[in-house]
Amino acid sequence: MSKPSKPAPRTEAAIWERIIHPQGSMSREEAKRIGKLEFSAEERQRMHELAERNRAGALAVGEEEELDNFCRVGNTLSLLKSRARQVLKSQLRVSCQ
Repeated sequence: MSKPSKPAPRTEAAIWERIIHPQGSMSREEAKRIGKLEFSAEERQRMHELAERNRAGALAVGEEEELDNFCRVGNTLSLLKSRARQVLKSQLRVSCQ
């Protein structure tokens, strides 16, 4: 009797990870590309402006959603970069042995 498969994680980061490398394991090249992803200077400036306006309680209609979107994307990007660093680190250990 086969063991039931474990359901795939349903977090945004887990879903993105499966989209980026659907074969299941992240390649070294994919990990390197993910490590280079970042917000543009304009986007970082906009996030800073929104955060300042949020602290002051002065967000305009729609800006709260925009700030939430930036936060979700930033969190997902951070998680993907963390996973990419783990892949690169583990592959480095394997290649050095």
